[in-house]
Amino acid sequence: MALSPLFILYVVIVFSFIVTSVFMFKPKGDERVHLIFFWLGVALSVLVTFINATALPAERIDQIIIAWCGLIIAAVGVIVRMAAGKTNAVANVLVMLSTVYGAAGYFILN
Repeated sequence: MALSPLFILYVVIVFSFIVTSVFMFKPKGDERVHLIFFWLGVALSVLVTFINATALPAERIDQIIIAWCGLIIAAVGVIVRMAAGKTNAVANVLVMLSTVYGAAGYFILN
């Protein structure tokens, strides 16, 4: 069984997600570090959702819509982060859930 390039990309993204998650919750770190890794988590969430939604055939509209709904979770996380104005565990968890939703959706829907 040969590994597809898309699967290898997903493995790299999951590894990046794990590293990003660790640094998002690093205690007593510099606020800039938390901010950088929060936005990196948002970018990974968008990337995973985009790959998940565009990897589906065009005739599976309902599953494509379900795939794009993962960004709603990330958007709520961004809103919570902006409202708090500083590091917020709830916002970090929401961004992480959005990435997990997209990655799990790829393996379930494809």
